[in-house]
Amino acid sequence: VKFQAIGEAYQVLSDEKLRKVYDKEGKDGLSGDRTEVAVGNVDPSLVFTFLFGNDSFNDIIGRLSLVTQTLIGGSSNPEQFTRKQLIELERRRVVRLAVSLRERIQAFVDGDEEGSKAMWTSQGEELVEVRYGEQILNTVGKCYTLVAKEVMGSWSEGLDAKVQANQMKMDAGIKAAQAGRDTQDSAARGGGEEDALPHMIEMMWNITVIDISATIREVVMKVLKDVSVPDATRKKRAEAVQQLGGIWENLKSNKSDGMQASVRNLYASATRAAMEKTLNKARSEEAADN
Repeated sequence: VKFQAIGEAYQVLSDEKLRKVYDKEGKDGLSGDRTEVAVGNVDPSLVFTFLFGNDSFNDIIGRLSLVTQTLIGGSSNPEQFTRKQLIELERRRVVRLAVSLRERIQAFVDGDEEGSKAMWTSQGEELVEVRYGEQILNTVGKCYTLVAKEVMGSWSEGLDAKVQANQMKMDAGIKAAQAGRDTQDSAARGGGEEDALPHMIEMMWNITVIDISATIREVVMKVLKDVSVPDATRKKRAEAVQQLGGIWENLKSNKSDGMQASVRNLYASATRAAMEKTLNKARSEEAADN
């Protein structure tokens, strides 16, 4: 609820037309019958999706758990979703992403190593430029590298990779908890929604890191432990994943550091995109009815 309130505030702040309406008529001027789309009707899960990589990472990390939970929380009857159903959703996510990863590395496995690395680099150079793209891609790349090292390395190398992966999740958990406390402290000091936003985004990002780390590990293990293919193929797949991870872990955005670091700019941009998608959907439904 708190995030939705902040989201609504930023939808106004980030849209010049809505901001003028609000300044002139107040909150009542933002209802659906006064503007093309009511501010409160923009799905928060869409904002999450556009904030953390848009749909660009759909075949790499899938639907984030944070987005799924937001969708369930916003449904008319969230109690209808059982733990068993949520586990099944995650299983399907892992299977789909494993198939996608297998296809992405297949050319490398078949012998086109240089062509594959060039393709991965090209894909990565596009991905780092979307919202939070650099952070997501670097996190995915690191996870690929660590899991591949765990599988194909020596016993000590595998153990070291496990320790690093666990440490990454622990660090993210600590940062998420601290960001949560900072959000509460901001509220206790009487800070407005705008003051709370950076802390909330920081918390959500670190929750996302934990989600990505856990999911990518399952995805890579499913590809590298596939007993339906020969051992030589599994080894080649592990080499491919390690090469892919090394490339994606180190790619950087060409955008200025200011834009990458500005949570407010990123959130405002994601909100505008979510509003546009909501508006286009409403227009399509209206056209269909007519």
